[in-house]
Amino acid sequence: MTGAAADAGDAGEPEPAADPPGHPPVAHLLDRRARCRLIYEPIADLARGTICGFEALERFPGVLTAEQWHAEALRRGLEPDYDAFVVGSILHARESLPDGCFLAFNIRPATLLREPVRRVLARADALDRLVIELVPRVARRDEPRLVACVAELREAGARIAVDHVGGEDGVLRHAALVRPELAKLEGTLVEELDRLPAKRALLYEIERLAGRFGTTLVARGVRRVEELEALLRLRVPLAQGPLIGVRAKTLTPVAFALSRFVRERGAAMLEPGSLAGLVERGPAASGEPARAPESASAVDAFRVTDGLAAAVQRALLRPPERRFAPLVCRDANGDHAGIVPFERLVEALVRAADRPADG
Repeated sequence: MTGAAADAGDAGEPEPAADPPGHPPVAHLLDRRARCRLIYEPIADLARGTICGFEALERFPGVLTAEQWHAEALRRGLEPDYDAFVVGSILHARESLPDGCFLAFNIRPATLLREPVRRVLARADALDRLVIELVPRVARRDEPRLVACVAELREAGARIAVDHVGGEDGVLRHAALVRPELAKLEGTLVEELDRLPAKRALLYEIERLAGRFGTTLVARGVRRVEELEALLRLRVPLAQGPLIGVRAKTLTPVAFALSRFVRERGAAMLEPGSLAGLVERGPAASGEPARAPESASAVDAFRVTDGLAAAVQRALLRPPERRFAPLVCRDANGDHAGIVPFERLVEALVRAADRPADG
């Protein structure tokens, strides 16, 4: 299971009891309120260019066995079940959430179904703004109990997510079972998404399937601007990872450094049937001025507002040696806007032809 950062404003609260000699190191697992120390990873809304949520993670997972924690928790007067203790700490942390944000945490279905964890969740007045991410592994005999449990959590206001989409067997069966509101994409699927057409094709199909379920995709492990651009082109709405924001010890409002870039590119992606959403900006993404290739001429250049079908037809009329070369694009002012690889143009045209059939 995972969790999030320590609470702020704890000054003046008593320190937890020190660990006597020969006992497992428990004190460093606790904050000044004797709750689990957590860290928070921000999640960005790629349509608005804002931080819309956080994932809560334990800072020291796996330090103690369940038996060691049970003994020490009883000595300190804490929740003796470690899983329940962590979930309870996350529920307390939720009280510090910035406005308009949600708090997510990861848990195994078998853990969620344990009675101590169920009791902690049931004691909460409501579970709004909470997203419970389920690892897609559950015994067949436990599936009916999991479905009933998920229904209770939704009734209390929680949303359900499925983790490891695109990276683990059994995810589709699990998603069909719990019908999640969100689905977390495996980081290995996001890695080098911009460079590998096979990954983009797979993610495109995942996005179509998610749309049929009414499920929102969340990309994990985004590290590079080029990966972020690929996600924008594929209409993935939420993302997290080192490029989005660093993990922090407190739940406080944070700025999204790429907010303006995402809003501008996202708006371009929404221009129906145009080249605008396909343009690779190259150096311009890092703030440097973009320049047209030396061989590009005004006659060869395409406009970012050109339609996909018209652009393909025009590209195919070029001389054979340049027929499948990248399209050099200019903006409304006639300045170089970037290039569109020919294969990306074909991918977009195929997607545009597919979408009406989904209606």
